[in-house]
Amino acid sequence: MKWQLDLVARLEGALRRKLVAADFECIVWNAEGEALRVEAMPLLKELRARNLTSSIFRSQRKWRQ
Repeated sequence: MKWQLDLVARLEGALRRKLVAADFECIVWNAEGEALRVEAMPLLKELRARNLTSSIFRSQRKWRQ
């Protein structure tokens, strides 16, 4: 879905790298809220190491409603 691709692109931008297959095992998708949440290591550890303040990425379309 487009919102998932958009969120992956935002996460990749924040990490400054492309996601690999193992990264997707660390992600939980919320279709109703059009959001992704990084819940597991090692991706969560990487977000924290980069001082990213949130492990949740939301669709801007849903966020603005």
